[in-house]
Amino acid sequence: MPVLSLIGCKILEDEITHVLSRYNENTRVILIDDRESIDLARKLKSQDTPFSLAPIDRIRDFITSSEPGPVKKKFMSLLGKKYKDEMIVIIKIMPLGLHVDSNKLREIVAGQINLMSEFSDGVLLFYGLCGNALKDIGNSEDISVPLYVLKDKNGEHVDDCISIALGGNRRYEEELERYNDTATLYFTPLWASSWKDMKDIPADAEKISEYRYSFRIGRVARLDTGLEFEKDFDSRIKELARKFNAEVVELKGNTDIVENCYLKVRKNLTEQTGTSE
Repeated sequence: MPVLSLIGCKILEDEITHVLSRYNENTRVILIDDRESIDLARKLKSQDTPFSLAPIDRIRDFITSSEPGPVKKKFMSLLGKKYKDEMIVIIKIMPLGLHVDSNKLREIVAGQINLMSEFSDGVLLFYGLCGNALKDIGNSEDISVPLYVLKDKNGEHVDDCISIALGGNRRYEEELERYNDTATLYFTPLWASSWKDMKDIPADAEKISEYRYSFRIGRVARLDTGLEFEKDFDSRIKELARKFNAEVVELKGNTDIVENCYLKVRKNLTEQTGTSE
């Protein structure tokens, strides 16, 4: 019974909801029970995706209780059915705003990786490079299981959540070049609902004006990933455009990177542990 731990940035919560809901056959989802998991739990419920909640210090008990007994396996055999091992996927959502301090971000994420690797067969990191704060993180931390990161179709560790939503680093570079006459702020649905908590952009009206002129903000990009777990995306984009006196541009995104990476990791762990999905 392979155990995959997924450590994710809060900004990628919608993408996490999407892969857990879409690819849930023979899967037991366990959320680390803390304040960061509240919104993810709500979204999973909206998709009728079953899950359990467990504090971090009881995860081992939950894993043990999920192990199938010999009676169940024998019963399946009598029915002429092959027992398929479940995959346990344990989710830890990280707090917003950690990336403001790159050293702190790396330290906290590395600590979480080390903690969850103790009861996992593999760890999947739902983060980009985040300004290179997480560059080569698997090489510099002493972990006993494989660490997987989100990569685009060119095999590159994606830069950040916008690169993930656009489908890769090359597409991100193309968009930056296309709108190079003035700075563009990119917003996915969760970015648009959480920007005040991210500390990247000031919320105060006077500081917004200073920020706009300092960085030559001229556009607000509405990045449609096809995910609709956050409400009022359009109204939030309009509000942001008003605040920055900026033009709104529409960009089409996708979930290719998160889907492909999640499925690849599942396949790798299944082969690694000698189980079947």
